[in-house]
Amino acid sequence: MTTNRNTNTGTRESVKNVRRVTVPFNEISETGTYYDHDTGWLFRMPEESLSPGHSPVLNIVSGDDNLLTKISEDPWIPVGKAREICSNMDFEVRF
Repeated sequence: MTTNRNTNTGTRESVKNVRRVTVPFNEISETGTYYDHDTGWLFRMPEESLSPGHSPVLNIVSGDDNLLTKISEDPWIPVGKAREICSNMDFEVRF
């Protein structure tokens, strides 16, 4: 039980202390969980997705900026918690 509490506390702390940046998708350089303003979708960006030569490599090509806001340092934050964060930020949740 103690391990779960520590994990949950760490998640809450990381959510509160996350530096909320909004960037175009192709400029994401930090791991974490991101909210897509165009679609309302959630993007998880683990270290593997940002390391050169690793898969999966994902590149979005769009005529728009396709802006994403980082909502958590943790790329594997629970979906329910991610929905709560986005809702508190007045983002339309569509995931």
